[in-house]
Amino acid sequence: MEQEAARIIQEEERLRAIEEQRRREAEATERARIAAEQQRRDEEARARAEAERLRREEEERREQERLAAVAAAEAERLEKVERIETLEQQIAAIEADTVQDEASMAILQEAILVAEELLEVLTAEQAKYENTDDQGNTVEPLSKDLIAELEARKDNLVRQAQSQ
Repeated sequence: MEQEAARIIQEEERLRAIEEQRRREAEATERARIAAEQQRRDEEARARAEAERLRREEEERREQERLAAVAAAEAERLEKVERIETLEQQIAAIEADTVQDEASMAILQEAILVAEELLEVLTAEQAKYENTDDQGNTVEPLSKDLIAELEARKDNLVRQAQSQ
């Protein structure tokens, strides 16, 4: 009987030891799972932060490009306005010198119209630079051909007026 009781006690201790071992292993497994989950969340957070940083850098780069394009367009517009003002002054001087000459007068009037039309076109072009996409390109296409045609007409009229 004593042997049986000792064997039962020994078996119970062995089962408790096994159960304790399982509990420790389960706790270790749970700690490892929690650590792995935390590491995964940390890595995801780092990846999100890096993606956000890259997105902000790209957004800033695009904004800088857009601002540079707007500044370049404004500088070009101002240069063209100055050129138009210079041409208008030249036209005014030519008008004063050739008031009696009807042919010169017709040329000058046409040059004024072309200069005014060119100014209107350039003003419209400037407005297009205020409406740009993410890459800094104008949403509406530019009227480069019309501007070139008007400048060619203007140059031709200036040459005609100077030759008279």
